[in-house]
Amino acid sequence: MSGSPFTDEWSVITSNVELKAHCSRWSVTEIIGIDTEFIRERTYRPCPALIQVADSHGIALIDPLTISDFNPLKDILLDSSVVKLMHACDEDLEVLELLTGVTVSNAFDTQLAAAFAGYGFSLGYRPLLETLLHVALDKDQTRSDWLKRPLSSSQLRYAALDVAYLLTIHNRLSRELETLGRSDWLKEEFEHRRRARSVDNLQEAAYLRIRGRGTLKPTQRVVLRALCQWREIEAMARNIPRRHLLRDEVLLKLASHSTSDTSSLRKIIGLSEKVRTRYGETLAACVTSARANLPTDSDNHLSLRPYANQLKRWKEITRTKAQDNNLPPELLANQRALETLLISLMKTPAHIPTVFQGWRFKVITETLLNNISDSSSLASAIPPKH
Repeated sequence: MSGSPFTDEWSVITSNVELKAHCSRWSVTEIIGIDTEFIRERTYRPCPALIQVADSHGIALIDPLTISDFNPLKDILLDSSVVKLMHACDEDLEVLELLTGVTVSNAFDTQLAAAFAGYGFSLGYRPLLETLLHVALDKDQTRSDWLKRPLSSSQLRYAALDVAYLLTIHNRLSRELETLGRSDWLKEEFEHRRRARSVDNLQEAAYLRIRGRGTLKPTQRVVLRALCQWREIEAMARNIPRRHLLRDEVLLKLASHSTSDTSSLRKIIGLSEKVRTRYGETLAACVTSARANLPTDSDNHLSLRPYANQLKRWKEITRTKAQDNNLPPELLANQRALETLLISLMKTPAHIPTVFQGWRFKVITETLLNNISDSSSLASAIPPKH
């Protein structure tokens, strides 16, 4: 376990006084590493179980079950002069916001940084450690019950090691990104993703994650989107997982069902009697309302089938550009992003979605726009060159 002086030393913070003292130290440092442990198997929101913080002096493990005043930590998270290192930080940010009520300022995601440095897309913390530092960590506590007290020495060691190498990884990646001229790309991409995590976008993401939606007719996709929005709001209100409320396959069946009265819901396979009793009228009303208020400018009415070859061509370009720039193709433009660009040009000629502006414009967007088939109706939608 060489490469970090903190692998066997850490302090456990279990009181407000201890937390305040540590936060005073962190307030005068330039950079800290943060990770969280949580449980969300039976809830919509994560249940915070542990917060790990590393700085150049050591590692602290904060027990949120024993802390009542998180204001000192809140001040650290808001302090833009302190860089907060995290790996694959989306859920960590969610946990920290749940505890403190604030959005973390000046965060650095080592997973995203690794992608820009050419190490691959969505690389886990342990594989990244092995690649950069040749350090192998155990995975024995991956499925651990982090809410159970007292935490075992194995759990505490596992948690400490999750932040022990973040500062070293940051030093390596930040130097490489500076050399590649991609430091600003990382900052821009991180902020874009942060803005995308609004409630509305999370609801839309829940809809876009459903496999099989592409097989539905346009009107059925409108219904599916409405059902997804209802499920998201209800799951959030009850703090239960989406799948515990209604599974994706049941939503697909509801959206494609020919009738929407409560009695017909009995025909939906997978829709339990318990759910029908509690939500039958609500679901029927949701379906009826969606069908009666079909948006005229919705993406659901746009068919991408005539543009299958165009999307295939763009996908090949993406792979080539990714290889040329030593970037993961998923980072440059995944299938959903290419479809978003296509739909944007179909609806509003010359309009480029935000995700294809900024650093991506020179790297790939211009090439995509210059490779639109002349026979396609999109040819007239290419933005004029300046």
